[in-house]
Amino acid sequence: MIPGGLCSSEVTDEAKRIGDIINKVIAAYGGKEVIEGIHSLHAKGEIEAFMLHDHGTYELYFKRERKLRVETKYERSSELRILNGDRAYRSIDAIPMEEVHGPRYFSMVYQYKHLDILRGLIEGAYQIQSAGKSMVNDTAVEVFELHDKEGTVIDLYIGGRNALIMKVTGYFSAGNKKISLSSEFADFKKVGGSVFPFRITNYAGGLQIARTVIDNYSLNPDLSDALFSPRIIQSL
Repeated sequence: MIPGGLCSSEVTDEAKRIGDIINKVIAAYGGKEVIEGIHSLHAKGEIEAFMLHDHGTYELYFKRERKLRVETKYERSSELRILNGDRAYRSIDAIPMEEVHGPRYFSMVYQYKHLDILRGLIEGAYQIQSAGKSMVNDTAVEVFELHDKEGTVIDLYIGGRNALIMKVTGYFSAGNKKISLSSEFADFKKVGGSVFPFRITNYAGGLQIARTVIDNYSLNPDLSDALFSPRIIQSL
């Protein structure tokens, strides 16, 4: 069925326009071969948590398929979060890890998917439609609404001039409440043939909750699967 009163030629033209923009995004990040060649990632930096009025160190490990480990060590507390396939775990202040569900689970899935979103775009994992124009940090962007087969909904904000991803927002439900989590990206630099943001600002429900400044990225480190085991509660 043709949406919104559009004729078939208009649908085809819009699909081509969106496809051209996605191709520009892929090229801006180094191209298909570079993106698909990044199988694992390690990032390390500093984090400021506005809601906690605290700051500390931040460390992230990413590995295909669907493995994520995030460690934050604040002055007054610490948190370890792990996503391993379709299960997620969390530990506060080094207490034994517990499996989490609902919003805490979906927040980890969202973070993994936004880290792997370029490969998803290459593989056609998302149905994409335009959601209009906006601004991110004084940069004009076009917003695209993405849906995948798992029911994930993500808004993708693409810079009109540089074709870089300036922001992502993921949506999920908790009971009758709809929750949004956003990440804004800035200070882009080349790393290993691709481009990465070195400043990331996170929002929950539109409220700014944290800012992370990355010191360095390591591409394709040899990450043991033990890093993503819920039995591992200490820092490695």
